[in-house]
Amino acid sequence: MKKQLDIRVVRTQNTLLESLEEIIATKKLSQITITELCSKAAINRNTFYYHYNNIYELLNENKLAIVEEMTSILVDNKRHDNSGLINICRCIKNHPHFLNILISPNCDLDFFNEVFNLAANKTEVFIINNENIQNSRDRYLTTYCTAAANAVIRSWIIKGMVESPEEIADIIWQCSKQGVFSLMFPNEKFN
Repeated sequence: MKKQLDIRVVRTQNTLLESLEEIIATKKLSQITITELCSKAAINRNTFYYHYNNIYELLNENKLAIVEEMTSILVDNKRHDNSGLINICRCIKNHPHFLNILISPNCDLDFFNEVFNLAANKTEVFIINNENIQNSRDRYLTTYCTAAANAVIRSWIIKGMVESPEEIADIIWQCSKQGVFSLMFPNEKFN
């Protein structure tokens, strides 16, 4: 898509994503035609081709926008609290149509995994580059926390993002800080 902040361009993109979300609920991504998508979105095929060469380009642009937004959040967040997680969850919640397309069983699973792997890798690189994390044990703990956070976020998206970004960020933060077992079984002592 052309780099413009024209409200018409944003509206067209949102309409395309909403329509693709509806179609992909019943049809594999690889089987969806541009004609079908444009018909559902009530936009001219020329309009589509002005912005994109194919449906994968539409999805790729949205993927890059989310990853760029998440990267910016991670770079800007210098605090050791859950504010970065809250902003990541808000970013995710701001892109429901795109994420619903990704979690559809009819979407290419590799595309879904690519978005989350990019986000996880950027998070892990950011944490590992922290001068306070120097030994392999800490790197493994970082990998564990990143994978767990991604699993919670995936589950949240799949279940319709009913909980607020703040609630999801708090779950991830508390689990990372205190451990899952101590939160689930507060009266138990673990060795």
